[in-house]
Amino acid sequence: MSRALIWLHEETLRLNHPVFSAAPKDSKAVFIWDDAYLRKLDYSLKRLVFIYETLCEMQLEILSGDIVNVIKEIAPSCLYIPATNKPHILSIIEDLKSAAKIELVADENFVSISKPVEFSRFFKYWKSAQKSAFSLNGRS
Repeated sequence: MSRALIWLHEETLRLNHPVFSAAPKDSKAVFIWDDAYLRKLDYSLKRLVFIYETLCEMQLEILSGDIVNVIKEIAPSCLYIPATNKPHILSIIEDLKSAAKIELVADENFVSISKPVEFSRFFKYWKSAQKSAFSLNGRS
């Protein structure tokens, strides 16, 4: 396969993520159910059921196997991945760099804060972010 592929990971299970706009229209989006990877994360059964039910509602193709091996087998021309700071996913992305060109797509900001905030305490941050967080699409 030479077309672009969107790999959704458990951190971004929604169809309105900017990765869908960034990838070419004919890109295939997949989630890869990797038992060894999920065991390493020590997710509870409840969390795994939530992930699976979310994927079913999204009507997304679910592939099974080792994430890196499955993507290498598909051999996409370009791999679009929602950006994350999760070390396990970043490690997988590093392993995939030899398999395809990788495009990390950042998510939209959760909140919009107009002035600089000192993040020494959550309460200070939340007082600045609260209004934006509860507005439509995080915008005032």
